[in-house]
Amino acid sequence: MGSKTISSRRTFSVILLLMWLLCVLIVAAGYQGLVLISDHLKTAAMATSDAESLKTVILWFSGFISKFKTIATPLLAAVFFLWSLLLWLRVRHPSAQQPSALPAAPPQSREDTTAREQQDARLFLHLISTLQKEGRLLDFFSENLDAYDDAQIGAAVRSIHESCRNAVHTYLTLKPVLEQDEGAAITLQKGFDTSAIKLVGNVVGEPPFTGTVRHKGWKTTRLEIPTLSASQDASLIAPAEVEI
Repeated sequence: MGSKTISSRRTFSVILLLMWLLCVLIVAAGYQGLVLISDHLKTAAMATSDAESLKTVILWFSGFISKFKTIATPLLAAVFFLWSLLLWLRVRHPSAQQPSALPAAPPQSREDTTAREQQDARLFLHLISTLQKEGRLLDFFSENLDAYDDAQIGAAVRSIHESCRNAVHTYLTLKPVLEQDEGAAITLQKGFDTSAIKLVGNVVGEPPFTGTVRHKGWKTTRLEIPTLSASQDASLIAPAEVEI
């Protein structure tokens, strides 16, 4: 016998027991109420001169009480049994319209989390690698500029700027967050996007805030994520070059 069948029978037994107790309480309360009314009528018949009419009512009540015991009791028992059966069927077979619980999302394994973190790191390093490949950016950052004058640095920066700019535009299309020019006045109303606009300086109180644009910010309208080779060392930014 399956566990579902045992559980179903236990549920039906509990429902039937509760309904039987409820039926017994209702029958007992109804019977005691009828007996109490009959006793009051008998007392009233003894105290009044017009006892014949009350005796007729008492006889009818006595017959009704007898019928209640023999007819109403089994009838109520049958009604409560059917009610128990319907309730059990409702519990056993819930409505098809009832929305089923959404399946729980499978927990992410440690291997998946590690692979995701490694992929994110590789994408970040790929951007640095692209800037190094196109504009020699890391070479510029690693260089000690104390030995060069401003004119030499400026000439080198122009070439690096152009190459890195082209590399960035290969993967991104940029757009400023704010349309106002830097240095322009701006008023931020209540509900402004706090993730897109950062408040600096003496920030006190609640919006609206009036201030000056220090940086327009950047957001991307196009992002192309490259496909990286699984065989390449994830920590490799730029390979060494050996001329033969």
